[in-house]
Amino acid sequence: MASIRENISQKENSTQEAQISIGTDPVTPEQLKDEWNKFAEELKKKGREREYNTLNQQVVFNDDLSINLTIPNSFQSLTIEGLQQELLTHLRTKLNNRDIRLITEIEKIEDKKLIYTNSEKFDYLAEKYPKLKELKARLDLDTDF
Repeated sequence: MASIRENISQKENSTQEAQISIGTDPVTPEQLKDEWNKFAEELKKKGREREYNTLNQQVVFNDDLSINLTIPNSFQSLTIEGLQQELLTHLRTKLNNRDIRLITEIEKIEDKKLIYTNSEKFDYLAEKYPKLKELKARLDLDTDF
């Protein structure tokens, strides 16, 4: 029982030491990007393709040490949640800055109306090319054939 308590206290001490040892060195967005890419390449070498592909989305590295990652769907959000701690620990320790943050956003995709019928196709094209309506009237064409 005592050895379990000693192991727990040793782990807590090492965690506290790791948190204390990370400083606030100046970091540029280029350095952030380089370390991000190195981490992604490590994932690829380890065969973690899903995580690698998720990290290669729209990424913006800001001067305030925040990283904005835009992902296309909520499935990749789950991947990032599982990877976030490992990623931030890597970036913070390699660059010696505890202020590095990751902000993820799910991309909003507008629902597109699907075009099925001939009249819908004609209306869509007529919006893009208004002269089609005039041509249809002149030639007395029927779009519902």
